[in-house]
Amino acid sequence: MTTPFWFNRMAEYWGIPQHLDLVEHTRRARLQVLQLGDFGPMFYGMADDPQVPRHWVSMPLVGVRENLAYVADLFPQLHEAGARIVAQLSLSWHYGDHETGKGLWSSWENIWTPDLLGPAPCDSPSAAMEQVAGGTLRCWPIPDRPYRTYSGCCCNPHWRAMLQAMVSKALQLGVDGFMAHHNFTNFCRCQYCRARMIPVLGRVFSGAQLKELYGHTDPAQVEDLLMPLPSCPAPLRQRFDLELLREVHLRRKELFDEIFIHHARAIKPDLLLSQWYHKYDFGPGDERSLLPTALWAKDEDYIWYSQGGHKGRSAIAKGYLADMGLPARFTHAAGHGRPFIINKYDSRRLRLSIAETAAHGGASLAFHLPEISAQGISRDEYYAPIVRYHRFMADRDPLYHPATPYSQLALVYPRRAELEAEADSIEPLKRLGRILEDDHWLFDIITDEQLIEKGSAYQALILPGLQRLSREEGAWLEAYVARGGKVLFTGSTGNLLPDGSPNPGCPLAAWKPGHAGTLYLENGPWKPELREIAPGIEMPVFPLPEQDEYARQFLDQWRQLCSPSWLHTDAPWYVRTRAWKPEQTEAIVLHWVNYHQDEQSLIEVPLPTGAIQTELQLPAGGEVDRVEWHYPEMREALTLAHAASQGRVSFTIPSLIVYGLSVVHLK
Repeated sequence: MTTPFWFNRMAEYWGIPQHLDLVEHTRRARLQVLQLGDFGPMFYGMADDPQVPRHWVSMPLVGVRENLAYVADLFPQLHEAGARIVAQLSLSWHYGDHETGKGLWSSWENIWTPDLLGPAPCDSPSAAMEQVAGGTLRCWPIPDRPYRTYSGCCCNPHWRAMLQAMVSKALQLGVDGFMAHHNFTNFCRCQYCRARMIPVLGRVFSGAQLKELYGHTDPAQVEDLLMPLPSCPAPLRQRFDLELLREVHLRRKELFDEIFIHHARAIKPDLLLSQWYHKYDFGPGDERSLLPTALWAKDEDYIWYSQGGHKGRSAIAKGYLADMGLPARFTHAAGHGRPFIINKYDSRRLRLSIAETAAHGGASLAFHLPEISAQGISRDEYYAPIVRYHRFMADRDPLYHPATPYSQLALVYPRRAELEAEADSIEPLKRLGRILEDDHWLFDIITDEQLIEKGSAYQALILPGLQRLSREEGAWLEAYVARGGKVLFTGSTGNLLPDGSPNPGCPLAAWKPGHAGTLYLENGPWKPELREIAPGIEMPVFPLPEQDEYARQFLDQWRQLCSPSWLHTDAPWYVRTRAWKPEQTEAIVLHWVNYHQDEQSLIEVPLPTGAIQTELQLPAGGEVDRVEWHYPEMREALTLAHAASQGRVSFTIPSLIVYGLSVVHLK
């Protein structure tokens, strides 16, 4: 886009809800973006089938033409209410049955007409699907989903042409953007995937390695390129799997670009674009994790990561908060401040969902919303918190954006290890990050590739098991410590160069016995334990702070290295905070989020906490004008008594329900 569009108030509906007055809701909540409906193969394959629940069609009516007429009438009203409309569209998966004529096999002749999608790209949808050995179609059942699941082939030009036609139709209806979902593409055994793979294999592997993989040095002579020999050595097989997956990620990005960047934006240059990806439990692997940084979310306007199941509940007594502070910090850094969504599928804790995302600079609210009656809440119970919280944000827009984090330190994310699919690479970061959040330190996450560019902005850096560092980064760290910066590092940090070769000259090796301004922790209990958070549901959980001996030892050492903390507070561990410095207002804004709720209730029942004693470090030379307390359930801001001394300000927050802003206005 020529002018980036930043937003933080949105709603996502898998289908277009019929139980809400969506136009009025958009107007009242002052929503900026609505992501809704489906305009791809799932819709065109099943809209005419009355046997399929409308949830899977993602459109409310029976019939392709009926739904298109419905949205043609609805979209201008939503635009007038102030929202941009993002259409959802599957990049790969869809449902049907090629043997009994369901899905696209049922509707194919009806959708390729001059007034719908134009001329058909091929005679049958079968010509565009992924294939298995023998040329048959790849398909499989998924419980509770319509018919069988199929995947369009990412290398097949027929599939690309089909998606482009569907995108063109959505543009005619007036959509303002696209969210590509169900991007579960892979290489298959068709001629197009084979043509893609042969030169890649020849480039990545030597002749000797190809011989071990296939028994041939020429991939063109191999019948099944996806199946190495059983005798292939395990390390070579692992590298084969990794390099093939890396190429899949690259091909998926190319398919997205072909359809949306080159085709759709040629028609409408200011389209909002995003992709629905999955980073479960903040793991290092997702559908774009193997892309080089230059291509990571390139040309996308907002970042979307779903976090998997059981993130919409907490079990505070067992240490399970289901918070998204670490993924949000990573996404903000990797996306360079673009809007982002950390989707938790939390359809009950509506205020908490908005609060958490808003506190971290993201866009809220986003989750699948089936019919409200199925969620156990009424329409008014849905409307009220969203309208109240989104209007609260809209009324205070200058406090949210543009703004930069006000953070004392940074955790450095091992992006280079992620590029090598090292599954345990971020365990130390997750463990230490949880301790810092529990103890209310103000911190960001940056990536190892951003170390030199962004590291100087912080008083301290934590390098948790960051094996790969360049020589330039080693020299930069030496200079950083010499200037008074503090560095904590763990395990094998700095042992390797970015290409994975040994790094004998890294200064961190000399710092391990002890060095001024540094602290080395060789190891730690990094992995969480599996604990039952509800009957039959186990999740990875770290110990409660009061039971965590390792956390106490770490904090004792950390406070000796990096003191004083910019924020002192007696808030309980299940209250989280993030600080920002807005550009349009001379202030420091502390966002507070209280996760404590009645965990057995069918609806959101917060359990307020407070009073909260707070002491905050001011920017150099900063003088306090006043301190205000804002929260959505209050009509007007409350001015708090404060005391300022030696560059710090102290005040008391009277009570925190779910979300609030303590705004320290500076002279």
